[in-house]
Amino acid sequence: MIHFDEMACLLYLEGQLDPARSRELAAHVEECASCRELLHALERETAMLSGALTEDNEPIPARLISEHARSLPSWVWTLAFGAFAAGAYWFWTDGIGPWFDQLSNAGFGGTDVFSMIVFSGAFWEGWSDMIDAIQIGALILVAIVAIAWIRRRLRRSVAIAVVMSALLFALALPQPTGAADMRHGRGALIPAGEVVHNDLIVTGPSVRIDGTVEGDLIAFTRSLTVTGHVTGDVIAFAGETVIDGNVDGNVRVFSRSVILQGTVAKNVSVFASSVDLVSRASVGGGMIVFAGEADLDGKMQRDLLGMIGRSDLEGLIGGQAWIHGGTLEVGSTAEIRGPVTFEGPQQPVVEAGAKLASPIRAEITPDIRRNRRSAGRIAIRAIFSYAAAVVVGILLLVIFPGFFQATLREAGSIGLPIGVGALALIVGAFALVLGVLLLIVGVGAGVACAMACVPILYVAQVFVGTWLGNKIMGEKSAATNAVIGRMAVGMLIVRIAGFIPVLGGLVWLAVLLWGTGAVLLGFYRMSHVESAPNAALPA
Repeated sequence: MIHFDEMACLLYLEGQLDPARSRELAAHVEECASCRELLHALERETAMLSGALTEDNEPIPARLISEHARSLPSWVWTLAFGAFAAGAYWFWTDGIGPWFDQLSNAGFGGTDVFSMIVFSGAFWEGWSDMIDAIQIGALILVAIVAIAWIRRRLRRSVAIAVVMSALLFALALPQPTGAADMRHGRGALIPAGEVVHNDLIVTGPSVRIDGTVEGDLIAFTRSLTVTGHVTGDVIAFAGETVIDGNVDGNVRVFSRSVILQGTVAKNVSVFASSVDLVSRASVGGGMIVFAGEADLDGKMQRDLLGMIGRSDLEGLIGGQAWIHGGTLEVGSTAEIRGPVTFEGPQQPVVEAGAKLASPIRAEITPDIRRNRRSAGRIAIRAIFSYAAAVVVGILLLVIFPGFFQATLREAGSIGLPIGVGALALIVGAFALVLGVLLLIVGVGAGVACAMACVPILYVAQVFVGTWLGNKIMGEKSAATNAVIGRMAVGMLIVRIAGFIPVLGGLVWLAVLLWGTGAVLLGFYRMSHVESAPNAALPA
């Protein structure tokens, strides 16, 4: 007798065997017990396999769904937004607003000080270039995101083709020409009669410009002397600076001593130990002076803003003047055509013959300084500051217990959060510069950028203090009241250590680095834990 194999039986069960062969197999099974058992066994296995493939997926436990869908109550977000709005309002009304009012009272042609500094070119007229650089950086970031999206959505060959096409297109664009002429030497000299038809960047121990520069002059030197003609701006980082020629743009100098003897068509910004504007010098715009001492005997057609230790005014000021410093003397040949405000420890001295548009408005500051430095006021501020920090810590513990515990665990590793905090400090330096630029270009964007960083720095002390309290008092109880008590003790120790001279600054630096790193790691851990279930669900 001929028996049927497993393949023939499977084809019979699936209905894929031809009719004649199927009838033959059915007749054979009726007579052959072994083939009948094989057929029944294959039928059971086929039924089990089919059931396993068509069985519904196991439902997700309700506990996981409820925890994932759990969200904070609306009153928490309302409280957080209210606290943020209150902090922003306090920051503006108690910090930025009075400073703006003070600068406005100093007077700068009745315009906003930032508009004058930025758009009038008194400090730096290159904001348009910086904005272009920011836009280029944003474009690069968008390109990176687009490439990542293409690689995820399209096949690798298509992604490579798109990227290579974009690269070839970028290479086909016209390239800009060189922007400046660079020179270096021990005694860099542009002799009289020579004309530089471009911006000039020059370095060396000594730089002297007797010829003509048709563009901006940027100098890094110990000694800079300009007796020729510069059609653009003069930007100098020098030990000694002498401007004895003609500058059609602005002069911005960081130097030990600055002597202005020539003509500046626009504005002057000086950061120096001593500044001397001689009697024959002329400034077509205004001056911003940060110096230890300044003798201003020449002419300036617009306003003066100065933070000067000793000021001696003998020349012409065509606009208003605001000076904060030690002493102010107004000579008999001085002429000031706008209001004058002086803040300092002594009354200004005005000689007979001086021409003033109005009496000098003087604000004497010694009593204010003594009050600010009084022990009682410092103690009250310290108490309120400590209480506010503890309240913030309690709110974090009660409202965000998961984040609080995760950050506290990260603070316990010490080394890693300090390293992350140091890295964040380095990156934050660039962010701070960008924030200042945004503050000048757009006040709202700058304040928002600054307010985004302040909370992390502020709550750093909470987690370091809590960790210190746990180490001193132990972690026997995890009750909320016990945690708050340990937090209060640890933060009090940090605050007391912060008052120690010299050492206190190092303590606060360590606290900021340590706590900032712990907060950033806590954010990372929390986001990583929350994203893990989402990544596992599709499988």
